[in-house]
Amino acid sequence: MNRRSRLETYIAILKAIHSGANKPTHIMYKANLAWTRMLKYLDFLVCQGLIEECVEEEGKRYYITRKGIMVLNYFEKILEALEVETAV
Repeated sequence: MNRRSRLETYIAILKAIHSGANKPTHIMYKANLAWTRMLKYLDFLVCQGLIEECVEEEGKRYYITRKGIMVLNYFEKILEALEVETAV
């Protein structure tokens, strides 16, 4: 079993949020991450401006930003150009 790199994990989270998983628990399951690790990755992505955190009455929700979508598209293009398959 191969471990994912940080980059692959960031991309998995961006993909999960982009596909509609915006609650932390949904993101955790969709990106296949442990809770504490996911929280660290979410903080990093928020600091980089790739996702935004919205605090609502029901709890926190995360949304991908325009910059996050651009990063996701660039990553897909790179994989396509290199003809690389990933588990992300």
